[in-house]
Amino acid sequence: MATRNNFKLAVSLGDPAGIGPETVLKAFHVLSRPVRNGLTVFGNVKYFEWLDRRLKTGVKIIAPGSKGDGLRVEDAVRFDFSPRDFGLHDKRFGEASITSVRLATEAVLKHEYDALITPPINKESVNMAGHKVPGHTEYLAALCGGVPVAMMLACPELAVVVATTHVALREVPFKLTPEKIAALLRLINGSIHKLTRKKPRIAVCGLNPHASDGGIFGDEEARIIAPAIGSARREGIKVSGPFPADTMFTRKARRNYDVALAMYHDQGLIPVKTLGFGRTVNITLGLPFLRVSVDHGTAFDIAGKGRADAAPMAYAINTAIGALRGRF
Repeated sequence: MATRNNFKLAVSLGDPAGIGPETVLKAFHVLSRPVRNGLTVFGNVKYFEWLDRRLKTGVKIIAPGSKGDGLRVEDAVRFDFSPRDFGLHDKRFGEASITSVRLATEAVLKHEYDALITPPINKESVNMAGHKVPGHTEYLAALCGGVPVAMMLACPELAVVVATTHVALREVPFKLTPEKIAALLRLINGSIHKLTRKKPRIAVCGLNPHASDGGIFGDEEARIIAPAIGSARREGIKVSGPFPADTMFTRKARRNYDVALAMYHDQGLIPVKTLGFGRTVNITLGLPFLRVSVDHGTAFDIAGKGRADAAPMAYAINTAIGALRGRF
């Protein structure tokens, strides 16, 4: 059983051609010693040793189970790498990154670790390797037997769940049903209660401008969203809406709820990233374990140049520790 000072976190590799591994190395120095020594990266030892030398991060790479202060790296995946590979879409790196996610997840499911931290992967490279997955959220759900999940982006000022994730905007209205939204409200309510021991107040966005303005701009609010809200209320869930998205994220409005449910990706992610970019984490609700990720991508344009900011990775790791201690 983990105590306050020895939580064990499994960290996936991320795309080795991106900034994920660099941020893990750099975050090592800004994390407390108990936290950093509870990390294990499912990566490649030679790659991390080489990257440490290249970036001059001064991080000692040690094996899992070793004593002492150092970044523990499980030699889990194999790939060749050279400086010219930074920023490349490559099936080798797609295979390595997705295999690392799978192995780290399996270890967490076996209760060898308390939570999963995921640096960014590159979907194009993953697809080149033959893995047709939209992203981490969907892949993790599949690894856990197809459990219903939701993506929550959270910063100190705002937490947002999105009803649809990586789909074209034109498909969004056809992905929404009263049953799906009601199920999401149950999932949010149960997951946040598990994290905080409190029932959250949930505010729901409309789909259309001005939440359709009484049906002038569409009928999804009256036909789909409002019935789902009514169903959730009858179950005792604290939920309100649908509200116009252009006013729902103001400082005054945010005082009235704990979590927002947006209807599509950018509707929810634009305000949360605007308010807290670098201090925003992605938490997958519905998994049988805690998964936390950074709020940025692989940043191929600066990969290998030593310019990646470690603060988002450190924030994600510390957020996971806080949540495990019941302080989300």
